[in-house]
Amino acid sequence: METLAETSLPSGLRRTEPSSLIPTSPEGEQSPQNSGSMLANIIGTSPGGSSGPHHHHHLLEDHSQSSQEDGSGSVLSPGPHAEPEETIENIEKELSESCADTDSQPALEAGHGKRSGGQGAASTSAAAAVAAAAGGKEQSTGQTPSVSNGASLPRVAPSGGKPKAMRDFDRKMNKSRGRPKRKAMVAMYQSQISENKIGIKLCIKKASDATVQPKKPIRKRARKPRSLNEDSSDETSPEKRNRRTEKPRPKKTNNNTEKRSAEEAYTPPKDQSVWANGLPESVLYTIFKNAVQEEGCLPTLIRLSEVCTAWYKVSQQCSLWRTVDLGTWGRDRFKTEPRLKWLIENRLQHATEVGLANWKVTNVQCVLDKLLEAAPGLTTISLAGWKALSTDHLMFLVQHFKSLRNLDLSSVNAEVNANKTAVGQTSLCNAIKEMGSRLTHLHLAHNRLSGIPQIVKALATHCPNLLLLDLSNVNTVAMSHGILHIEQLQHGCQKLKVLRITNSHINLSTASLQEQMESPGFPELEELSVASLADEARLFNDEFLQRILKTSTKLTLLDVRGCARLTHDSLIRLPTWDLKHLFLSGCSINRDMGAGLELIASKWAHSLIEFDLAWASATKPLDDALKALADKGSESPLKYLNLCGSSVSLEAVKEVLANCPHINAINLASCRGLPRGVKRLLQGAQEIAELRENLGVTLKCAPRGAQSALAPSSPTDT
Repeated sequence: METLAETSLPSGLRRTEPSSLIPTSPEGEQSPQNSGSMLANIIGTSPGGSSGPHHHHHLLEDHSQSSQEDGSGSVLSPGPHAEPEETIENIEKELSESCADTDSQPALEAGHGKRSGGQGAASTSAAAAVAAAAGGKEQSTGQTPSVSNGASLPRVAPSGGKPKAMRDFDRKMNKSRGRPKRKAMVAMYQSQISENKIGIKLCIKKASDATVQPKKPIRKRARKPRSLNEDSSDETSPEKRNRRTEKPRPKKTNNNTEKRSAEEAYTPPKDQSVWANGLPESVLYTIFKNAVQEEGCLPTLIRLSEVCTAWYKVSQQCSLWRTVDLGTWGRDRFKTEPRLKWLIENRLQHATEVGLANWKVTNVQCVLDKLLEAAPGLTTISLAGWKALSTDHLMFLVQHFKSLRNLDLSSVNAEVNANKTAVGQTSLCNAIKEMGSRLTHLHLAHNRLSGIPQIVKALATHCPNLLLLDLSNVNTVAMSHGILHIEQLQHGCQKLKVLRITNSHINLSTASLQEQMESPGFPELEELSVASLADEARLFNDEFLQRILKTSTKLTLLDVRGCARLTHDSLIRLPTWDLKHLFLSGCSINRDMGAGLELIASKWAHSLIEFDLAWASATKPLDDALKALADKGSESPLKYLNLCGSSVSLEAVKEVLANCPHINAINLASCRGLPRGVKRLLQGAQEIAELRENLGVTLKCAPRGAQSALAPSSPTDT
């Protein structure tokens, strides 16, 4: 049997250490496993010399790289014919022929360790052809595979020496499992090992699966398709031509282009009128001062400053900014602490009355220091809504502002046990004692107070000049903290003009008959508001009203809305005769079928300007009360009449419209006895005139001012 001996190979393919690569059996023959290792060493040895089956590479790559590095030709002799030129096309052709020859050999049985001479020669010639075509790579690395004596070459598998079952198994193992990966949405570059015809190279290429995400198309409104019966001549109609020749819409511009266009379109200002340059500043200042006294500082000065440069200069004088209500006219988003400090330093240097309600202030002490430095003569200040106001801030305010008389602390605290709040019992009592007779106005509305009896005692003891006390919407900690000793307050504050206990958890204390007789009352009281909701309405009755208004002959406003326990007897017995504003909505008087409502209207028909009879359900007493108001004729000063939800008749409304010439607003919403079209709120002289026209009513008498204007002039005047 002919075998491929190691000595028959060229020196370039001989192994330097045969025992380390191909072990032999004791009989001097190779086992089938060793034969397989030998074949792997010849055909599939890795560049690093590893002989494992998972590190095999093709012999073509090894020999081609070796031939390129050494510059020599093929190691084995190709044959007697002329050697072809070594090009990529020739190498590829010879490689395909050698693979075809290898595949045509019969399969090698696993149990045989030797081959016949013809088979060994064929295997040797195939290996020599492959080596001649590609060149030996082992020469460059210094390790060449060799075969021991007596061994034969097995048949080469077509794909790296692996059988088909093993290739299928590797394909299944390398297959991605689970959810497939999402393709890259942007173009990216990655490194990849490329097995080209020359050798193994590490190249950087664009990822094949990378796709660029397309931009989302802009949705456009689909054009209306043209109808088939439309004449094609419409395209040349004058309307279409005009539409084509229209100027394009102006493009959106940024701030830079707007500034540039504004500079280009700038025109020099015209000469100011005589009202600006002709009037001296002193005369203009006097005019502005009178306007401020009539309409207030804000927004009068703001509007005057926008007229021209001269008016702006005069309107910024600090002496005009004396009564400033920044809480009403300022927007909430502009009510910041830095802006308030700037206003104090630049506008409020001569201010005497300042309203700072609902300003967002955290450093209260800093603001108070600046206010003291700018306006030490402050007489009125409103700090409503300042949640951060504490006891120390209140004491600093009342101690350093020596002229302070009017103090508004509404909506300062909203919690029961707020520590060191400015409206606590101790804090308020100490502030009242400190101010003493200076205090004339005290606003404590929308707070949760404790110790109202102690606060009232401090006011009655130290504040004889108190003119206004506002306890509206006050909640108390307990019923005992909401007791109001009205007789004690009447003894100490006889100058009180305004008392507001609207919707508060405050009840009058019990008093003996002697205490009631000795009480002087409120002889100067002009406004009393005790309106309440359903829960507190049951607490205020005729006795409480008589105890408060026993000597109030100057009362002009009385608000008893929601007081269901009041009767018409207590109102008729009131000592006042010139009441101008009366609110009776929700009282039991409106449901009384007696003549009480008519008596009330008759008593104050000569002075009532505003009369509230909303939701009055008794039709006849209500009509009689309106007729009593209409009997005054041109002497009736009635301007506002609220009949919302009442059962008034159409005849009574016509009577009022015909005899009350000064009426300016009437609310007829939800009145069941009236026709449609008039059941709404009507305001203004024009709407009242339209209502008279719709109802067919003629005004019987003109207003007194109009009568004096239309009266014929005397001959001497002529």
